Amino acid sequence: MCIRIIASSFAVPPQVETSEEVALRLGRSTDWVHERTGVHTRHVAGTLKDPAILAAAAARPVVERHGEPDLLLYAGAIPRQMLPETSLFVHRELGLSGTPSFSVNSVCLSFLTALKTSEALIGSGDFRRILICCAELASRGRNFEEPESAALLGDGAAAVMVEATDDRGAGFDAYRMQTWSEGVELTGVRGGGTWRPPDAPDVTPADHLFHMDGEALLRLTVPHLRRFLDDFLREAGIAASDVDLVVPHQPSGPGLRLLTRWGFPEDRVVNIIADYGNCVAASMPMALAVADTEGRIKRGDRILFLGTAAGVSIGAGLFRW
Repeated sequence: MCIRIIASSFAVPPQVETSEEVALRLGRSTDWVHERTGVHTRHVAGTLKDPAILAAAAARPVVERHGEPDLLLYAGAIPRQMLPETSLFVHRELGLSGTPSFSVNSVCLSFLTALKTSEALIGSGDFRRILICCAELASRGRNFEEPESAALLGDGAAAVMVEATDDRGAGFDAYRMQTWSEGVELTGVRGGGTWRPPDAPDVTPADHLFHMDGEALLRLTVPHLRRFLDDFLREAGIAASDVDLVVPHQPSGPGLRLLTRWGFPEDRVVNIIADYGNCVAASMPMALAVADTEGRIKRGDRILFLGTAAGVSIGAGLFRW
């Protein structure tokens, strides 16, 4: 049994924050923000504190069109709270009852991991229709003492419905993930767990904000990414020119430009960084939903999902639409 994506949708908070506004808060120029991040506008949560509300807003149109799923998978990086995990709050927002739900968290690769998990669960025969959704309110954790990451992050949500199909040409043609844990300290939110609990005397407010050592992260990730991508394409038996559409995580404008330098035509790379910023785990499914809404995907297309995640992990999936 193979899988196919039958619907996608995305949602963003109504409040828009321009790079001019962010630049003022950072004490940098607007040109600096554009050059370093590629972001011109991003949507921010404002007073919204619950990602489950935004995730449900993205998922609701999909459920209304295709019916309730057999399983809800929440594929996000930043939790609503430690316990219970976030999928249950989305479950409640959608008015589901009895439908199983759980979360998958591989940081910015969470959607790709959830999609691959869906393939296994549907292939087992236990489920036929799975809803994958995610929302990230990354702006609530920005550290304005770290200008590059604070200028990069935005908020958004996305949802897809995955179902079983007898079409042997649909679903994953190839999948690969690798992790280099020497990068585990380069990106993250240190507080909130057992390592830095709120009552520890050495815990500071900054421990609960997003931290990124951008230069060190690039030095570690880019060489691995190039080799990873070359190996993935070779093992899949395809060239960059054979891919109909690249749906990447949205790391930054400069990060996305690497793909064109590595052989992917610019018009085949879904680039939403300028309008939405880096929405963490929601970035990849948002990019997919935007491309789907714009009519850029047709049945039979080969979609390359590609991304990196804090830790550092790299993942790719060649998916037949």
